[in-house]
Amino acid sequence: MPVIQITTWPIKDDEQARALIEGITRIVHETTAAPLDKISVFISEVQPSRWGDAGVLGSAPEFREKSRRLVYEEAL
Repeated sequence: MPVIQITTWPIKDDEQARALIEGITRIVHETTAAPLDKISVFISEVQPSRWGDAGVLGSAPEFREKSRRLVYEEAL
């Protein structure tokens, strides 16, 4: 009974969410031979202001640059 939990920023529309669930289900079925009716996929959508990488909120203007940093900048 595979249960797959996906946490992501909000998905654009229901069609995109459907395609993601269908694709993940197909891969799990093909890989594990689990029956389709035993595979559950859940999507949890998190607003960028409630998500962070490298200590930077996803909603921050500098997210793309700073979320890839390996250390905090030193104070000037």
